[in-house]
Amino acid sequence: MKDIKNFSLDELKSYFTSIGEPSYRANEVFRAIYIQKVREFSSITTLPKKLREQLSKEFFIRSFQKVSTIGEKTGTQKFLFKLRDGKLIETVLIKEKNSSGRKRNTLCISSQVGCAMGCKFCATGNMGFIRNLTTGEIIEQLLYVEDYEKITNIVFMGMGEPLANYENVVKAIKIISDENGRALGRRKIVISTSGIIPKIYQLATDLKSVKLAVSLHSAIQEKRDFLMPGLRTYKIKDLAKSLSYHSKKTGNTITVEYLLIRNINDSLEDLNVLVKFLKEIKFVKVNLIHYNPVPFSNFKPSEKENEFFKILKTNKINVTIRYSKGTEISAACGQLATKNRVLEQEFRIFKNLSKRS
Repeated sequence: MKDIKNFSLDELKSYFTSIGEPSYRANEVFRAIYIQKVREFSSITTLPKKLREQLSKEFFIRSFQKVSTIGEKTGTQKFLFKLRDGKLIETVLIKEKNSSGRKRNTLCISSQVGCAMGCKFCATGNMGFIRNLTTGEIIEQLLYVEDYEKITNIVFMGMGEPLANYENVVKAIKIISDENGRALGRRKIVISTSGIIPKIYQLATDLKSVKLAVSLHSAIQEKRDFLMPGLRTYKIKDLAKSLSYHSKKTGNTITVEYLLIRNINDSLEDLNVLVKFLKEIKFVKVNLIHYNPVPFSNFKPSEKENEFFKILKTNKINVTIRYSKGTEISAACGQLATKNRVLEQEFRIFKNLSKRS
């Protein structure tokens, strides 16, 4: 059976035409899946019964099995899903309110099972790469969580490198933002990449209004190669050029993520080289990220966050210090992983949280 969420609206129209049905059937199915959130074709009563039966034999709408949900006091929730082939992924919901009390629900979506980048501070990278998620699997994370909470924003900052699964990620965003279906505004979507340079250029044309965040963590080549070994083929000077191009072509502000790690990337030299890198980008802001511990690493959080903040401000660079939500349940940046030893730890955390609540 095939996942019908892998089909765009135009592809669905072609399918229905090929089986002798009018193309408007595609719109009916599209609305049912993305607006009405139906789980079975039998629920789409605008379709003839015979067609519903045919679709049920050929396609499925939902396939995820929820393994667990862990929540913390801040409102962050982590979902562990089992895919049709038994592989596991994690999706994180971050609930917030702005200064006026307006709700903002951000969904942190995974794009791969595991990751090939091998970043030394990231639990997902420690898993290694297993496979790309399909377009339908990317979309289903949104559909599942929206059974319970309306999502206002999406960040591709979960498991995996989204630009290494470029075609499926781009297609999923186009389907999610299609005005005939879920119609989530593309300016409410952020793609976070470790820096796949050719795809950064391509993204500036393919998804102009989607925002871009880049995990930098050092502007010194040797240090970045150490921290992010899967990016060694991409040089920092070329990354700066691609970000400058993307910013100018789209008019969007690039968010540069910088994880401050004690005695690794928090020296005065690191700061000076970072400032030089940032000044090459027309529209840029920096997130200084507090380091979140992972089981296999001996890295420690830096104590120089305020020093970096002040110097960047002095250089007229927009900067914030970000203390990630979800650390209590291993749902913060760099903490997502689904290896058995990590899962066992998470289930223990879940049990402890349940006892305290």
